[in-house]
Amino acid sequence: MILKYGNQTVDFYTKIQSLIEISPYRDRALSDVDYDDNGIPKRIVVSLSGGCDSASSFYLTAKHFPDIEIYPLTLRDQNAPKDADAAIEITNFIKKRFPNSKINDIEVGSYNDLDPKTYTKAQETINKHPKYKSLNVVQMSKINSIDEQNTAFMKMIDRPLRVDGMTANPPVNVRMAFADRMLKHHPTRNFGPFEVDRVQGEIRRDVHDKPELKYNVYQPFVNVNKRFVAGVFKENNLMDDLYPITRSCVGGSWQTKGFTEWCWQCFWCYEKDWAFNEVSDS
Repeated sequence: MILKYGNQTVDFYTKIQSLIEISPYRDRALSDVDYDDNGIPKRIVVSLSGGCDSASSFYLTAKHFPDIEIYPLTLRDQNAPKDADAAIEITNFIKKRFPNSKINDIEVGSYNDLDPKTYTKAQETINKHPKYKSLNVVQMSKINSIDEQNTAFMKMIDRPLRVDGMTANPPVNVRMAFADRMLKHHPTRNFGPFEVDRVQGEIRRDVHDKPELKYNVYQPFVNVNKRFVAGVFKENNLMDDLYPITRSCVGGSWQTKGFTEWCWQCFWCYEKDWAFNEVSDS
């Protein structure tokens, strides 16, 4: 089905079969995932970060495709547990909103980004892949852990499709302005070059007309930015109930007064503000 919010459009699920036909992973895509006669996956694993993007892909699936069996999955960082709490609340909200959808209880994994092995692997990944150079070790640890536990969890389910809510970066001029806003927000802080660079976005989310499907991983929003997600929330009247329980900020407890407010030091704070509060593009 075609979803349009603002000037951005997503072909949600119904484009999957055409993507398979042109995919270099065609044979694996067909063998790894169980599709119905209409080309819609019968079972999916929704990777929930606790943020708006994954919450919106979960919500839209439950709303428009009630026959898909959904297996929500999140991870609890032992040093920053609030993201998992948000994912659990999101799951409970959507299950209550769509009682006739086939939504399983959320699976909650765990990882420790300060564990020496996890830390070392994350640093090696950043060094090896340029697309991750804008991430710090903690963020890379989370991505590695999510990939590992998604793979393990999916093996427990009969040929599911993994759905990832990752969006594209905002326009370059918008991202460049994030650094200026951060410096004004914290006039007494001396931010290093890496901190300034990091607040300008993730290189891996730059738009290059990426394929939305890679064998058993589907990223429907990979070519639209977070203003599309903001449109999902606003047009579905989710700003007063689902939006407040999402969490995008990656600031630590000391930066957010015990996770009670935004840190205004990370890219995700400024991106969410730009998308939902319609901050100027200039």
